[in-house]
Amino acid sequence: MEDRRTKITQFFTRRYILFFIGTGFLLLLLLKMNIQVWHRLTMRHLLALTGPYLFSFAMYWLAINLLQLSSIYLKLVILLVLGCWQYLSIDFWVYYTYSWLPAHGISFAGKLTDYHLMQFHNRIMVGNLLVLGTALIVHSVFRNCSYWLRFQLLTIELDAGRLAGRLSKHFVKEWIKIVQHNKVLHRNDTLELFRYIIAVTANRKVKVAIAEEWKQLKVMASCFTDRLMLFKGEEVLFATDWSRSIIAASMLSWFENALNYSPRGAQGQIIMEWTRVDGQLHFQMINYVSGKRSAGHTGVGNKLLQELFDAVLPGTYRIEYREQNPIFSVQLTLLQNYRKVI
Repeated sequence: MEDRRTKITQFFTRRYILFFIGTGFLLLLLLKMNIQVWHRLTMRHLLALTGPYLFSFAMYWLAINLLQLSSIYLKLVILLVLGCWQYLSIDFWVYYTYSWLPAHGISFAGKLTDYHLMQFHNRIMVGNLLVLGTALIVHSVFRNCSYWLRFQLLTIELDAGRLAGRLSKHFVKEWIKIVQHNKVLHRNDTLELFRYIIAVTANRKVKVAIAEEWKQLKVMASCFTDRLMLFKGEEVLFATDWSRSIIAASMLSWFENALNYSPRGAQGQIIMEWTRVDGQLHFQMINYVSGKRSAGHTGVGNKLLQELFDAVLPGTYRIEYREQNPIFSVQLTLLQNYRKVI
């Protein structure tokens, strides 16, 4: 049942399917608004009546999608074109309705008078807003539904990885809950973080560059407005440091642990700091512990992570945990010295 529901959702969240649904909705709306002339409509009349609206809808829909993908200069060009169309559309519709169509034997309007022209202007403005609104609704539905679908598929993959014993059950469940609670689902970088976590679950002992781990840590931290996140000491990192490898998702695990056991609000301060002492690089994460939230803390996750470091990188890294109520800290030391590259 779940697989069938996913396939149905995938079908209806495809971009072109939603485009045709939007086109059909607009067509039905136009026919309803012109129900009084149905008895006179032939296929030729129908195309003449709805063609420009459907063309405008396609152009608006295309422009909205291009605005999501394009560079700033192309976005300005697209907005300029849309603005020009809004300005020139009245002249286009007047010419189309009162000159071009009658010249081809089709007439929907009588003699053009000042009163009729004023009414026609109002109808054009309403029509433009209707078409633009429909295009925005179609794009919004696609954006939200497609993100939701990708989120569901990623959580299924994460859950499968968890059940296979490749990642901490606590980490996966808590992170999914955190994302949903903070309503940060509709962000590409958040979904990318999920893909990153899935990638590293394939092998818990995989190593990644510090740069990648730090990037994903910042994405994770950006999802929260109920804590104060402080990043310090990034200036002490050299180019050679960024290429150093650590066990993937170690920083994310520590950060998720800090989120889970620290208080919300101003007291929930989490500090992530790089320092260099005698040529050795240190990463430290400090958080304030809430007594109520830390009641179920067992330390098993930290022990498992320590075992991984010992198995994969013996003698090259050191991890230290310190707990002095109400402060808990973890410090990762890279034991090899690196000279600054000039």
